[in-house]
Amino acid sequence: MTRVVLAVMIVSLAGCASWSPGSRPSATLLANADRLVVQGQYADALAAYEQVLAKYPDANEAARARISREAIAELLAARAQIVRLTAGMKTQEAELIRLRQQAAARTGELVHARAEIARLTADADRLRTDLEQLKRIDIDMERRRK
Repeated sequence: MTRVVLAVMIVSLAGCASWSPGSRPSATLLANADRLVVQGQYADALAAYEQVLAKYPDANEAARARISREAIAELLAARAQIVRLTAGMKTQEAELIRLRQQAAARTGELVHARAEIARLTADADRLRTDLEQLKRIDIDMERRRK
């Protein structure tokens, strides 16, 4: 319960601190940029922070706008790098799938080639045996003729 009351007080005080009847334009632009960050509109927030710095480089809010702008710029750069890396990873995954399919096809070809070699070896052994028998028959026939 005390946490809820404390949270309400903090939000109320923050709201009162950011709202004043004669608020400075630089503070208004900075608040708008902060609102865009909260909404997740980072590119627009970056532009708003840059607008604060361009229009009010010497204002009290310029230092915070500069820090926020750099943080948002780094966030956007990191997100862009994540997108690039994810795309590269997807490309590599597709290449890996293609290579696995090729390996499976080659394995099938290898199994077929080994079976063919075994068949041809068996045929060669059979033919060698037949040839040896024919030689023996021929030798026997030669002996009988003499």
